[in-house]
Amino acid sequence: MKFPHDLLRFRPHWPLALLAAISAIFIFANLGSDYLWEDEGDTAALAVNILKFGVPKAWDGAAFLDSDHGARLNRDLVMVTHPWVQYYLAAGSFLIFGQNTFGARFPFALAGWTSILLVYCFIWRLTQSRLSAFSAAALLTVSVQFLLYARQCRYCALNLLLIAWLFWSFFKMKSARDCALFVAAAVLLFHTHPYGIAPAAALCALTLVYRPFFTQRRFVFLAAPAIALLTVPWLALSSLSSSGSELNTTAAQSIGEFAERCAQAFIEFTSVTPLIGSAILLSAAVIWARSQRKRGVEVSEGSTTTPDEKPARVFEINEASIIVSATATILLYAVGTAITQSSDSLWLAGMRYASPVLPLAAMVAAIGIGKVCRGRMLIWLTLMFVFALTKLAQLTPWVSWNPSGLIRFGKYSVGAHVPARIFDRFLGTGLLIYIRDLWRENPGTVEESCKFLRENAKPGDVLIVNYGMEPTYFYTRLPQAMGILQTYPVFQRARELGLPDFVFGVDHARWIVWRSAWETGPGYAINDVLQELVARGGRIVTVLEMDETVWENREDIHFHRFSDGSYLFPRTQTFPKSLVARVDWPER
Repeated sequence: MKFPHDLLRFRPHWPLALLAAISAIFIFANLGSDYLWEDEGDTAALAVNILKFGVPKAWDGAAFLDSDHGARLNRDLVMVTHPWVQYYLAAGSFLIFGQNTFGARFPFALAGWTSILLVYCFIWRLTQSRLSAFSAAALLTVSVQFLLYARQCRYCALNLLLIAWLFWSFFKMKSARDCALFVAAAVLLFHTHPYGIAPAAALCALTLVYRPFFTQRRFVFLAAPAIALLTVPWLALSSLSSSGSELNTTAAQSIGEFAERCAQAFIEFTSVTPLIGSAILLSAAVIWARSQRKRGVEVSEGSTTTPDEKPARVFEINEASIIVSATATILLYAVGTAITQSSDSLWLAGMRYASPVLPLAAMVAAIGIGKVCRGRMLIWLTLMFVFALTKLAQLTPWVSWNPSGLIRFGKYSVGAHVPARIFDRFLGTGLLIYIRDLWRENPGTVEESCKFLRENAKPGDVLIVNYGMEPTYFYTRLPQAMGILQTYPVFQRARELGLPDFVFGVDHARWIVWRSAWETGPGYAINDVLQELVARGGRIVTVLEMDETVWENREDIHFHRFSDGSYLFPRTQTFPKSLVARVDWPER
């Protein structure tokens, strides 16, 4: 039987087909089973409003949805602080699949899965090493942090795909068409998340100082102004139209604080990527090559003949270029996040703002693995086991002596993430738990409260909820009271626009969903709400108590709750029961 020519060309890459199938199961299995958590709900709720208004408005006539109390909005209550790509992508998916959990997550999951294939193709094209290409793709497939990002209705998964596209277009930028593709990737990265400008800046800067990239320099002179033209105006619009950027970023007050932030960024990056192991492997490859050169020199000095060949390079040009460009991008991400985020914020956010580091770290590790194993399968299998199924290539085992994770430097301190159980500090047990959870439901407080409301509330019943407003509205479509307080920056404008009274108070609210973990999150406490309701004649009856799961489907592995209620890393705090209460009014 004769195979078509294209299939014959693909046949050497059959391991990729197997890996693609496995990764598809890891990413798409039961994608719509667990409810969206708060940040996912933000994306989904604003995407729904795009279908209504064409732009991501925070007010749709029934609920005011902005987790930053209106700081992200302009005078028309349109969200302008965060770029819009993720919202429009989710809106497009809703048109195809309907407004449901699967529809919210699918395009992002597809982007995450596609990034694995693109990373393979990128490494293969540049290094001609199927082993290195497969290693990079495999390291992403078994990275729990990567998989959690890929299954989120959030910008992180888009970053995973776009960083691979950006690198691909940059390395092959030899024409105006390639330059246009580079600009498109850079602009989309920015409009997925503003920190996405970091890799484009790093690559453009390298064309000025790194000789192998000199050929791209003239195209960068064309690309840079185009990228600026398509990104800088958004920053101006965001800054002038809202206060969200100021609210979500903080400048370091001293050199010491900036160093503290950089140290925390280093901890976050090395806790979920094999950067430490990669540094060791690359150093070992350099040392080995130098020893071979030295031995060759000694042999040639004792020989009567002159060797015809020059000593082989440690890394081929493209291999070295990938390592250099990936390293520069990672460093710029670290500096960028350290400039704008406090160490506490970095500890809580993890790799969220720098998710492109995951594919880059996998590329660098794969090149190191390929270089050290030199085609010997036993060495390759050993290294892949260490990098993929243990944490020895990450920071975690090397700080396991300190269960609290707190590291002090005088008045400054950083926090490492140390698993509660000792063997979790050394082995990649999170992957096994992740795979197990693909066939289990992981219900949390959001799901339990929303299911109750869908069964018991009537359309139009007004709801008070102190946290998780976006996913709660996405699943119930119930109007929400107390969405805007007088202290919120958007209060006066909302009054001018004529929003109904229930948005500003308890006006005949029928239900209360009170999350104990967020007692004063929106600016009021439960006692304030109860007193106001009673004063207006309402009678409150608690109808459901729920375990408070905080962030049950959070994307960061350090805070992710698994289906049996367990966490790989210690929970910092436990909370009392959350509740759902019904408010009975005299006229009802």
